[in-house]
Amino acid sequence: MSYKIAAIGDSDNVAGMALAGTAYTHVHISKDSTLAKLNEFLASEEIGLIIITHRVADDLGVEYQQIISKKKLLPLVLRIPDKTGYAPKADELRDMIRRTVGAEIVVKEDE
Repeated sequence: MSYKIAAIGDSDNVAGMALAGTAYTHVHISKDSTLAKLNEFLASEEIGLIIITHRVADDLGVEYQQIISKKKLLPLVLRIPDKTGYAPKADELRDMIRRTVGAEIVVKEDE
């Protein structure tokens, strides 16, 4: 089965994702509408990846964390920086891989 990508964020990020071919998009305007759209994307059998900006996820607050903690394996939800940048305290992608694979993956650079 071929899965589609969804994106949630500010208008600039969502426009860029749409131009890149993202099938489903949502511009964050209000907390309630974005939470409803996130739940809709999570319930879809077509979507395999939901990309959401850190700032929007932070705006959604505790409700976002509750929704994500109860979701199924798919779709995968990946938080990305927006145009203003974002330096997370922990590498969320690495943590996600560690939970999924069950081991730490270390990449060594040639010296």
